[in-house]
Amino acid sequence: MIATAEIKKKALQHWQSGRLLSAWLKGEELFPLDIRFHKVTGKAALEQFAELRCWVNELRDGSKERLGYGYTLELTDSNHRQLGRQRFPARIGFDSLPDLLRSIDKQEEFARFCAMAEETRRSQPHLRVWLEENPLKMLKHLEIWPQLLRVCDYFCRNSRPDRYLRELEIPAVDSKFIEGHKRILRELLDQLLPPEAISAEVTSLAGSGFEQRFGLRYDEPLIRLRILDPALTVPWGISDLSLPLSQFRNLALPCSRVFITENKINGLSFPQLASATVIFGLGYGVQALKEIPWLREKSIYYWGDIDSHGFAILSQLRGYYPQTRSLLMDRETLLTGQDLWVSEEPGKRCLTDLPHLDEQEQQLYQDLCSNRLGENIRLEQERIAFSRLQEWLDENL
Repeated sequence: MIATAEIKKKALQHWQSGRLLSAWLKGEELFPLDIRFHKVTGKAALEQFAELRCWVNELRDGSKERLGYGYTLELTDSNHRQLGRQRFPARIGFDSLPDLLRSIDKQEEFARFCAMAEETRRSQPHLRVWLEENPLKMLKHLEIWPQLLRVCDYFCRNSRPDRYLRELEIPAVDSKFIEGHKRILRELLDQLLPPEAISAEVTSLAGSGFEQRFGLRYDEPLIRLRILDPALTVPWGISDLSLPLSQFRNLALPCSRVFITENKINGLSFPQLASATVIFGLGYGVQALKEIPWLREKSIYYWGDIDSHGFAILSQLRGYYPQTRSLLMDRETLLTGQDLWVSEEPGKRCLTDLPHLDEQEQQLYQDLCSNRLGENIRLEQERIAFSRLQEWLDENL
């Protein structure tokens, strides 16, 4: 026996699923909309006669016939051998959208939704299909939808604006609003903007993903470097620099050798060297060095930890710049520093194929991955004696 509360719950499910809204947007007719329930059997009529009479009276009291709105209750005659002629529910359903909306107290919300949907289809017709497929997303953001449309309108008129969010002048919208609603704005702008206005390779909103995807300025990562040749620091005498990535890309230092080290203190203490620069403190952020034009012509040396992740970063960097050589990441250095070994965390090791290692590096990497030299061993670069670095530089440069 379905209770009136259960009828309302089932009606509400059509709203919560977005089915009602989507049908309205598409112009589809859902009504009459029946509510499923178990019909009364002859056995139930005999065994639960008193309960069934109360149930039918309850359904009548909550029906459109009594209230003037809500569900329609249709009864059918049933001739029972022992009970005689009885009337039980044959159909429970909503004959119209207004009947259902009033039953679940959604008339006002639906009216606001319709008004905003009409405004959206008028001002941004390219969102029509998205709205039909995602009505609940619009419903969730109904209170701020006018501001979202203003942001969309701005980007449609000013694609890839090359400004910070703080600089955008959009009526009734500030930069904090955009900061707080990047996810829904990304969906809308993806529908509205032409392909050339979207950096499709930027798929994550993490960090400054929204800004990068839609051509805004953002707080770029800083690349820190030291110029190791005093002759290259004139006329300003500045050797330690931190530059935004875009400025670093255009730096084009007149050096022939570039050292890249994962560890910050190693970069700070790297010895002076003719026609050389050291970049440091990136870790897996070495991805920021991809497609730096002036690095293609340099001799590049990478110094990382002798562990699975150190070789992963080396392989990544060499994928960008095939001329990259490793520095103090060999078997001899590892075995000589055995008393300084520590352990990688077992569940956080890199065990994937690394395609850009040379033969000796690949053999050592495989030995580390398979624990042939010890259990999860690693030799951190900062544990290697500084004199060993100087020896390597003297022997190899």
